[in-house]
Amino acid sequence: MIHRWRGERGQAVVEFALLAPILIVLVMGVLDMARAYSVLQVVTNAAREGARQGILPDSTDALVTTTVETFLTAAGQAGCTTIGVNVGSAASAGDSTAVTVSCDFEALTGTLIPGWEGTFALAQTATMRHE
Repeated sequence: MIHRWRGERGQAVVEFALLAPILIVLVMGVLDMARAYSVLQVVTNAAREGARQGILPDSTDALVTTTVETFLTAAGQAGCTTIGVNVGSAASAGDSTAVTVSCDFEALTGTLIPGWEGTFALAQTATMRHE
């Protein structure tokens, strides 16, 4: 009986060695999804702030971009692009202003998956009407 116990001693180590990489990739994937969702919420709120600024009559594209960049910087995001349509006096009452914000997201698991660089764009558009 003791001889049989010694023969199975390394079985748990081998099983752990086989499953550990899979578990690590799964945990990192869950963390990536949570981080991506957090960045997406920041991008959504930045687009809303830009649209709020864009519906003001004296607003300009540069002012909308500055508002969005200020919001993103305060949230810790950088390297994002902003596009505004029908901003300020370019639109009349009842017209819509649309602001699109796009940020590149770099995933932690990107280096672990062969053939995938791990970067993708997170973009949101906010639309508001001029009063």
